[in-house]
Amino acid sequence: MRTLLEYSLLTIMGVLIIGSLAGAIVERPVFMSYAYSGSMTPTISRGDVFFINPLDRNPGVGDIVVFRTGNGWTVHRVVAITSEGYITKGDNNVATDQQGRGLAPVERNRIAGTVVRIGNRVPKIPRLGNYLGDGVSNGWKIALGTAFVIAGILSLGGGGKRGRRKNGYLVIGFGTLFALVSAILVIMVAISIFASWEVVPINYSVTSAIGSRDNWYKPGEEFQRELVVENHNPYPMVYYLSARSPVTEISREKFSLPGGGRENLTVTIVAPRTTAVYSTKVRINAYPPLLPGPVMDRLYPVHPMVPVLGILVVFSALLGLIYLLSGIGSEEAMRIRRRRNFLGVFRR
Repeated sequence: MRTLLEYSLLTIMGVLIIGSLAGAIVERPVFMSYAYSGSMTPTISRGDVFFINPLDRNPGVGDIVVFRTGNGWTVHRVVAITSEGYITKGDNNVATDQQGRGLAPVERNRIAGTVVRIGNRVPKIPRLGNYLGDGVSNGWKIALGTAFVIAGILSLGGGGKRGRRKNGYLVIGFGTLFALVSAILVIMVAISIFASWEVVPINYSVTSAIGSRDNWYKPGEEFQRELVVENHNPYPMVYYLSARSPVTEISREKFSLPGGGRENLTVTIVAPRTTAVYSTKVRINAYPPLLPGPVMDRLYPVHPMVPVLGILVVFSALLGLIYLLSGIGSEEAMRIRRRRNFLGVFRR
């Protein structure tokens, strides 16, 4: 029972960390984020890390929400709800965002989630965001998350009998080793998913000038562009494609590709009425086929991250089932010799 509890805790830890890393990669907060300013002081101060419920995107008055503003994200409190959307305000601000900053009411599709509260208090990690915000690349974030998971496994798995640390050796059992390998596999699955995601820009110009050049179109003109999707993984993947207006049609919005396969698609666009240079983006999300197709079809419209969480939960559950059925116990798997320091005391 204790081992099963530990494995469950590690699974939850892994999903939370991987989800947060995914948010950092796709530039969208998922489970955790931090405040970039002091507009929510004293509830949330600048640099405080707070937790998000990404499934709660229908907040009420008094709830604190994370929503998109331009190219960034803001965490403010809902002070009113209108037919046009939510009216928001920082606890430390005098005016609402709609009055002081001229923002439109926040629509539901711009909300990433609601900040987790316990009573009237917001659980937070003070100032941690100040150290994570600058100079930390996505690669380092992934490495840091991996280190957290591995450290959690070693701390939980190594806390068994005292005999595990004896005679100058750190003894690691098969259970701990299995949990360590499982966490690494879960992280690898998550990274392989995110590495397959991409946003493909389609660049063109809308002009009313006489004559034509490549990628020049008249206002309101319908045109088509070719798009090639390739699966660079050695295993099959399920692809979902999406795009906003002025894209009117994608020849195939869902399909499967075997390892190394490719698909040629046609994207239909209606040129905007305003003459300018445009870059219309097509979002490509790929997933390993670990969930039934109907389930994926229901999860993907909620948000592209939701199927990822479902896949990681299923994959973690499969590893847990293998662990239970295999009968792996606390038998010794390997020993790591602890060195002595100059005082003759063992280092762990």
